[in-house]
Amino acid sequence: IYTVTDDGRDTLLLQSSEDQISSLVVRGRDVFAASSNQGKLFRFGSEPVSEGTYESPVRDAKLVAAWGRIWWRGQGQVELQTRTGNTERPDMTWSEWSAPYRDPAGTAVSSPRARFIQWRAVLRATTSGATGGSVTGAAGESRVEDVRVAYLPRNVAPEILSIQTLPAGVALQQAMQVPIDPNIESSGIDPALVGAVVLVPPRRAFQRGVLSLQWQAEDRNNDEMEYAVHYRAQNESAFHLLKDRLRENFYAVDGAALGDGRYVFKIVASDAPDNAIGQALTGERLTEPVNIDNTAPVARAVGEAQMAGDRVRVRFAVEDLSGMVKRADISVDGSAWRAVFPDDGIADSPREGYSLDMPLAGAGEHTVTLRAFDASGNVSSARVLVRR
Repeated sequence: IYTVTDDGRDTLLLQSSEDQISSLVVRGRDVFAASSNQGKLFRFGSEPVSEGTYESPVRDAKLVAAWGRIWWRGQGQVELQTRTGNTERPDMTWSEWSAPYRDPAGTAVSSPRARFIQWRAVLRATTSGATGGSVTGAAGESRVEDVRVAYLPRNVAPEILSIQTLPAGVALQQAMQVPIDPNIESSGIDPALVGAVVLVPPRRAFQRGVLSLQWQAEDRNNDEMEYAVHYRAQNESAFHLLKDRLRENFYAVDGAALGDGRYVFKIVASDAPDNAIGQALTGERLTEPVNIDNTAPVARAVGEAQMAGDRVRVRFAVEDLSGMVKRADISVDGSAWRAVFPDDGIADSPREGYSLDMPLAGAGEHTVTLRAFDASGNVSSARVLVRR
């Protein structure tokens, strides 16, 4: 039950464990309040009682926390106590109420570390001139207006939630970011509070031989993170550092610098930017083995072209030493490229054969060219000269 003044200021008068206050009745200078579930009757007189108690809602620090100081704004004789625990509702596992805190300017919380905290205020009627460690108001008046508790949550290691390997040749590049006012950074204010942080996704561009990694990470303390990228060949046991102190959640690997083969990459996230030396934690995640192929497939003509009337039959063989043949196209006399299928119908192996039977328009020399691609985008071609 609250009282509300004409200017909208409210004051808590009664806090009960019953579900509803179902009726208010005024008799002279007294106010009676009837509750439901369970039924009780409360009386408010015109004179304040000598002592009252208020218990705050349970506050959640989200993680197990170390408690700093507790301080408050109020008036009259006020004492605060705290208790802590690791369940949402206080039970037998919670600590006992602490010894009273009497200094509104701040006192170290003596309750043990925990995730949840609750405070209790004991207000006593004062006599004119009594301070009780608080600011003194009118005789008999004690109140609490605001309570603050400082805390430091236990540091939790960041976590790499997922890693995405983009197709070969797709490079991720830093997009233009909105600059942050240096005055905001130097003030110690979180730039997000003034809307100064706008995360722009990286842009994509083609870059031959590149392998891009992009990951999602989370820090339950909301610490800023930095990343390191490590790699090893699939048949090796030790990882090698490729890049560290990354602030972006992506990295483009130069495949040519590693050489052909299958590799495993490890992304390590650290919360060092927002933690003291020696207190930073890390989390990591591995990719599945990834194929790096910088070598183009080898395409060659097989045998001589065979003419039959106005049609020609030519054969090609394509071999890729470090990957799979992905597709092939054919062009006659420099015309537009057209897709062709291997002899077995599907391009899915390191070696594929192509037998082509096509018409030729007009007498004279003609050129039949086949170009082949592997799964990493490397390309090679072979040509056959046909005389009709």
